[in-house]
Amino acid sequence: MAGNAPVGAIPNNPNTLANGGFNQGFFTNGNAIQTGWPRSNEDLITTNQTSAVQAGLRGDLEGMGFNDSTISYDVSLSWSDSSIEQQTATLVRDRTELAINGLGGPNCTPNGTPNANFLAVPSFAPTAGLFAEVFPGYVLNTRESYSLALTSTNQGQDGCMFYNPFLTSLANPSLANNPELTDWMTARINRADKRNQLLVFDAVVSGELFEMAGGTAQFATGVQRRERDASSIAPSINDSLTLISGYEPGLFGAPNQFIDQITNNLECARCIFNFDDSRSVNAAFLELSLPFIENVETQVALRWEDYGGNIGSAVSPKLAMSWRPMDDLLLRGSYSQSFRAPNIGVVNQAFEAFGGTIIDPIRNQSVRAGLLPPTNENGLSNSFFTAGQGNPNLGNETADTYSLGFQWTPSGSLDGLAIGADVWRFEVQDRVLPLSPRAAVDPEIAVFNTLVNDPSNYVFNDSLPLDARGPDGLAIACDPNAIAAEFGVGSNQRLNCVVNPALYQVPGLQRDQADTDAGLITIIVPAVNNGNIEVQGIDLNLAYNFSNDWGDFRFSVDYTHTDEYLVRDIPGLDLGLQESGRFDAAGTDGDSPIVREVPDNRGNITMGWRRNNHAVTVFNRHTGSFDVLSHNEFVNNPNQNPTDVSFAKNKVDSYNTWDIQYNYRHEWANSNWGTSNFTAGIIDLTDADIPLFRRDSFNPTVFDARGRRWYARMLWQW
Repeated sequence: MAGNAPVGAIPNNPNTLANGGFNQGFFTNGNAIQTGWPRSNEDLITTNQTSAVQAGLRGDLEGMGFNDSTISYDVSLSWSDSSIEQQTATLVRDRTELAINGLGGPNCTPNGTPNANFLAVPSFAPTAGLFAEVFPGYVLNTRESYSLALTSTNQGQDGCMFYNPFLTSLANPSLANNPELTDWMTARINRADKRNQLLVFDAVVSGELFEMAGGTAQFATGVQRRERDASSIAPSINDSLTLISGYEPGLFGAPNQFIDQITNNLECARCIFNFDDSRSVNAAFLELSLPFIENVETQVALRWEDYGGNIGSAVSPKLAMSWRPMDDLLLRGSYSQSFRAPNIGVVNQAFEAFGGTIIDPIRNQSVRAGLLPPTNENGLSNSFFTAGQGNPNLGNETADTYSLGFQWTPSGSLDGLAIGADVWRFEVQDRVLPLSPRAAVDPEIAVFNTLVNDPSNYVFNDSLPLDARGPDGLAIACDPNAIAAEFGVGSNQRLNCVVNPALYQVPGLQRDQADTDAGLITIIVPAVNNGNIEVQGIDLNLAYNFSNDWGDFRFSVDYTHTDEYLVRDIPGLDLGLQESGRFDAAGTDGDSPIVREVPDNRGNITMGWRRNNHAVTVFNRHTGSFDVLSHNEFVNNPNQNPTDVSFAKNKVDSYNTWDIQYNYRHEWANSNWGTSNFTAGIIDLTDADIPLFRRDSFNPTVFDARGRRWYARMLWQW
């Protein structure tokens, strides 16, 4: 093709039979590029920066209140900025494809053409699916690289090198990868490059109103203005390719169709977005403290917030009451309504991509063969990736919150002791979530049901792979009724005759059309207001303070138990969280992104000492164990590696860390210089091991795997 002579045997080709042919690929064990070579992450830096400025004015206005009382005012303006830059190393797609075909390296100039219409050759036509866009912005392979591979003759020579992805690169020095090549194939990019800025203006006035049976009624009212800017910069490599997707007719037809914004990052597409969003919010509130009777205080509050646009405004009320039947005991309860506007990034962009598994009826070959109905009972586990989709019509989340508790602070011989408890409950409606991936499959099932009874819609399942199709590149048709008459309904021959997957494709869902197991590739999951969540639990706290000649001491324990985290009315969640049959996430690893892990027991122990300007505090942080909902499905899957199964656990173990902190407060002799506070500490002092629930698998949203860390900071106030 394109005028070059056929390529002969290439001695340094890692795939040739003389060099062992195709052999075992790298097992990277989590610390290497998936199709690459072992590498270290030590030189990859994550930078977090935070800064803030606040200015305010507060004071009293004598005689300006009701009945000539004093009104207090507090006006403030604050600005904050936070940013994160997270470096990563990734494979460059087009360079990696060329290197695998012997055309890699900074000094290589392939002598072929990137524009050959090789798919016009009958023997190549069935491979068209290898160049499909299988994920928004992500193709399996580029036609340009394979055109160069087919038409060039300088593979492995004249400065061109092969990349060897096999273990022979480690075992056979003659097949080792040249560092110059691997450096050329990789790029250091920012996996995250985000910035948030927030400007807040607050103005509050408060004062006394009038006398009531239990004391003086008081009020507070104010206004607020918030202006937020959020931005993100995606690496240019993530959408830098414009690729050929079609040609004029004939073997030598010129390219005439293209797709753009294709990622040249072999790791991912849509894993970070370009955006520059802003949002302004106006708010006002009124709070009244009304002591109707002695020792009883009632708080009534209203808050109004206006987000503008499609979100609009809402008013949220709150009612709280406390009663002190004796000096040492306080009883309290409250009820409030609230709303939360959807995140601006979710409205304008989307949730970032994630992966998961669902119970998929179409995965079952008996369903695809029309022998079983496409119901959840007949579904099989299927893995997928998602792509998000913005939704400018998202509404607000709303919530009702209830709490009831007490605080006991005895005097006398128990002076310094404090014991408290609060029972709480949240009821959240219209939660903003990605559309359930299982719900995204329902439109496809609806189309499938319109096709299953027509024999003309069937093809042989084993003709779906690209190398098994007919001369026209299509799957081979079959007649299910004729096959059933000849071999029987329960025969393997009849099972092999399935509804053509090309006929029930729907927008927002992509299956591998060449896979005999109907593997899912991508599901588009827009953000939606979906379902209700009910959460309840209890907070307990105990503290004891005492002093002696050695200084001031404090010991405290805080404990939270989540009794219930019930997920309701979410389409596609008919089988429960992770298809486990459970809808209560408390004490489980949840079902991300609907609900993350919910350890049902968490606690902290704090021990502190202070004397003069010195203070030391020791913290213990406890996270209780929780269930792995997918454990049974994982260990019973016959396709799982037995070694991986042997490591799997049905429960994530409890976890404890210890932190220590030292603080020194210095008061300058010149009072105009104010005071300086120096703080230093160690987080995770014992470098505790993160609990794994599978080999190399842990819960990063619960546990911080950074291990022991030192920090120091100084605050100067004047």
